[in-house]
Amino acid sequence: METLTIKVTDEKALKALREMEEKHLIEIIEHFVPDSLALPGSEINEEDIRKWADRAELAPSISLNEARLRWEIRKKKIQQTGK
Repeated sequence: METLTIKVTDEKALKALREMEEKHLIEIIEHFVPDSLALPGSEINEEDIRKWADRAELAPSISLNEARLRWEIRKKKIQQTGK
């Protein structure tokens, strides 16, 4: 499995990619985070983990109540559309 980052500049091309996604040939990640440790890829080392922790500590946070509210909204969308 490979992860690629591309910029699509044509609606026809995007439509073709969406069709491939519907056939489960590819997965489109709407909000890609470069060097995300959540995605499959090469092994990570100690330095990668330190960088990841540093970025996480600087990231904005939300309250537990806000997280629950966002999840409920997202869960409803998933249940309605399957995405």
